[in-house]
Amino acid sequence: MLKRDERCKASASQGVSRRQFLKAGGILTGAAMFIGAGLTACSNDSTSQSSGGTNTQANGKETLISYSVYDTDILIIGTGFGGIGAALEANAKGAKVLMVDKGPFEFSGAAGMNWDQEVTWPNTAPEGITKCSFNDVLANQKLVSNVHQFLGKDAEAWNAALWWVRMGNTTWNRLSNGNFENLISAGSDEGGVGAEAGGVNLVQRGFSRHIQDTLKTQPITIIDNTMITDIFLDNGKCVGAVGYQVQTGEYRVFRSKATIATAGACCQMYGWLDVHPIGMNTPDNTGDVDAAAYRHGVPLVSNEFFGVDLISVHPSSLGASFNAGIGADGNHMQFVCDKDGEFFMRETNAYDVSRPIRDRILAGKGGEHGGVFIDLTSPEALDRTKLRPCYLRNVYMWKEKFNIDVTQSGYRIPVSLECFEHGGAFVIDENCSSSIPGLFGTRGYGLVKGHITQQTFVGAFAGLKAYEYAQDNDVKKVDWTAAEAEISRIDEIRTREVSAGIRPFEIRHKIQNNFYDNWEPATDAAKLQKAIAELERIKKEDLPKQYVADKSATFNRDWKDAIENYNLIDMTEATLRSALMREESRLTFYRTDFPEQDDKNWHVNIYCKLNNGNMELSKSEQVLV
Repeated sequence: MLKRDERCKASASQGVSRRQFLKAGGILTGAAMFIGAGLTACSNDSTSQSSGGTNTQANGKETLISYSVYDTDILIIGTGFGGIGAALEANAKGAKVLMVDKGPFEFSGAAGMNWDQEVTWPNTAPEGITKCSFNDVLANQKLVSNVHQFLGKDAEAWNAALWWVRMGNTTWNRLSNGNFENLISAGSDEGGVGAEAGGVNLVQRGFSRHIQDTLKTQPITIIDNTMITDIFLDNGKCVGAVGYQVQTGEYRVFRSKATIATAGACCQMYGWLDVHPIGMNTPDNTGDVDAAAYRHGVPLVSNEFFGVDLISVHPSSLGASFNAGIGADGNHMQFVCDKDGEFFMRETNAYDVSRPIRDRILAGKGGEHGGVFIDLTSPEALDRTKLRPCYLRNVYMWKEKFNIDVTQSGYRIPVSLECFEHGGAFVIDENCSSSIPGLFGTRGYGLVKGHITQQTFVGAFAGLKAYEYAQDNDVKKVDWTAAEAEISRIDEIRTREVSAGIRPFEIRHKIQNNFYDNWEPATDAAKLQKAIAELERIKKEDLPKQYVADKSATFNRDWKDAIENYNLIDMTEATLRSALMREESRLTFYRTDFPEQDDKNWHVNIYCKLNNGNMELSKSEQVLV
């Protein structure tokens, strides 16, 4: 057995940073000692505490569990568009910034995808931009106004094309014949792919991954492959976050003066189809940080809303993949047809496209796969101004790699509605702050979906407000009890021994199948009640039996899935209960028993809050300017 101060010294060699040694923050070390039902710990700031966390692995024997502690001014969870905006703004103010990503940096989430990128911005700025750049009628308009004031009235501030180039991207492409083409589509003013009402523009075939290159030029620390499992609270305020390195199993505590959650949407509840979920988001999108905030009393908002479009579901190995699939969205619905070959969306010019597709399926005009079809057999389908570039690229890839020619006569691509965004997030106010001091966010202001510039602008504003908060927040001395209790919790999930156990992936599929089967193509009260009842059964009967087959900590995907299931089930419950409460249809939310939009009664947000172990729902009136 090591003495307390020796344990701290012994763990000092375990300090890990993914890139340069913590350019923006220091590293401390700690160790948690599990002895039966007791836990003691230390860190090198001469504080020590104990807590009553139970360690089921110990069996009465002394077990040493070490953890690393990272120190920074601003902690940002997620390296996507919101996180990038927050990091650059806080760094520009002189703060030490540390970013944590669950996946591998530059290959995680939407910001790491190799896709044709939409970057929309309004033609008129700034007075007329509210509807265009914050395009959900349920958004917190005070926050919208604050972001506009933050950006200023200078036209250059709203020039997203200039922003796009400054972030390492291009708006031009060289064709095979040597000529150049402008990748900017001018929206409804000049037509072209992506034409939308309201005069917004977009860039086609831009690679969003280049935006992350900007971070490398700044003194910003990035630690990837590290899953945040809980926020770290001390005396009622957020002082960081807790998690572990998913490759090595090393426990990590991040101490910060302010924390910004930009971890993206929870899309993994959206159905399980053969070998994949029906969502373009990565398997990491399980709502971890939002669920953690919810467990600490922060309400969730907009859970009943999704951003959806169409994606191919056959061949199954390529299905529901934006990078490898062939789909359709509001940019080009002229190729969508029903089982009878009728092109029923040729006049569609909107982003939310699900209602007519669902109506067609409900009318019996869908395919056996539960969706509709895309027909690319006409010559115009291969016109690069007609078909979205990422799908056009995959048409050729399918033919070259898999000998599947979707342009041959009679071929129809089976497509289903898939989730590319989820509205669910913890509530933030007009300053991007949650109800927990020190915890900020970029998504929870009632917005269902947003484009890159929008998310980045809000992220930058969150970075500013977090920086201002951090100036008066001293976290040199904290109580480590909560962090160590979280380490105990996730360690018990890995080491749990149960009889007649259920593997995490089995529970994951039950959650997904239950949700999707009762949600698509449309839902009603009976389906929602059925789904909630099954979810309650999974919580009470299956989750306690969940076990990790591999008890090691290294490269343990089973363990990661098991931890995520607790988060996913909370977010799924919030979605189902919010949907049952909202007795109307709005945007892509469609209830057949309440098919019309009802602004009189339902132009409100629905909040889900944890109270004495139960989820309670309430209406919240809009925060208007």
